[in-house]
Amino acid sequence: MNSFDRGNFYFGISDKKIYICYFENGKTYSKENINFEIPDNLSNDLNFKIIIKLLKKNIRKIENKLGFFLNSGNISIQSNSYQSIIFSIKNIFDEKHLDKKVITNLLQSGIQKFYVDEQHLSIVHILINKYIVDDKVFINFPNNIKFKKIILEIEFICLNKYLVNKVKNLFSECKINVNKIISHEYAKRFSNNASDDTMCLSAHKVISGINQSEVYLESDLKKKRGIFYRIFNFFD
Repeated sequence: MNSFDRGNFYFGISDKKIYICYFENGKTYSKENINFEIPDNLSNDLNFKIIIKLLKKNIRKIENKLGFFLNSGNISIQSNSYQSIIFSIKNIFDEKHLDKKVITNLLQSGIQKFYVDEQHLSIVHILINKYIVDDKVFINFPNNIKFKKIILEIEFICLNKYLVNKVKNLFSECKINVNKIISHEYAKRFSNNASDDTMCLSAHKVISGINQSEVYLESDLKKKRGIFYRIFNFFD
């Protein structure tokens, strides 16, 4: 039986430990969680096969507890490679209405320019901090107003690309689809000082849409809605 309609799995990964948590739909706490130690550390390539074996073993363990299979999950990564980078991009048009297409095109252009200079980083979160429209500053999207010039202040939350790819490969070996990579350092902004030893609670809040300024990069595997399938605050 597939778990998707019941809830979602989260994995918390640090350099020393991996947590597996399951959240039922509509719940703000995990119904079940288990954890295990990583031999040496995650950055040691020599223990990759050992980690795969341990991960598979513990996936089976939580599947047996819950009574259904784990096919996909969200992954929260704690890493000192975390970087928050502010990036601005602008464009000038003949007068037109501000809409989803304008923002999406600017974001895609910004991402492309970012990766030209930062090839060793992987963007895991995108935040739109400000919309500067004809020299007026908006925190929230000013939908469908007429304008000529727009500047987006974007915040890219990044992790080391090698680390992200290594984690994705780890779960690929275990036949687990990765829905979204989450930076734990970013997610901690929304923990409200609550204990989050598993790194899954704050990640669950991020996925639930706690930050109205966040844009999701990865496509919705269920609905196939494209690269920016959800831009909180103004498109849903």
